[in-house]
Amino acid sequence: MFDIEFLSDEPEAQEGGWLGLRGVVTLGTESEEFIAPLSLWSVERYQRHWIEAATRLAAGEERSAFFTSAFQFWWTMWQEEGDIRVHEELLLPTQLDSLSALPARAPVPYHLIGPYRRTTDEGEAISEWRLKAQDIEEFLVRRAAY
Repeated sequence: MFDIEFLSDEPEAQEGGWLGLRGVVTLGTESEEFIAPLSLWSVERYQRHWIEAATRLAAGEERSAFFTSAFQFWWTMWQEEGDIRVHEELLLPTQLDSLSALPARAPVPYHLIGPYRRTTDEGEAISEWRLKAQDIEEFLVRRAAY
């Protein structure tokens, strides 16, 4: 099972004065909540992006990613050995330096997704979830109304 959705229609004021919307990513039997800032992207922009990211995988792209915080946190996915491997990643400002437009206007930087890795440079295992292609296809059917 894969899903990514907002849990509410009402943004919440966050410490620091910004507005965010609570959401959840479901990866198999695991769920992870997030708060998506609404300063760069609207609710609709996040939802369109999630459909775009899933469509890339369903169309056979090797890599894709789903932002939960535009241009800061995303769930990267790779098609690997018949499965879809999933990692949560933080994008560092130095990675975003290559963007030619301000993040609010820039296309999703899928080119920043590196090759699939099981371990860090130090040899530590990277936290990982596994999905099937069918999980992505079912997500697209469920979320077609976005």
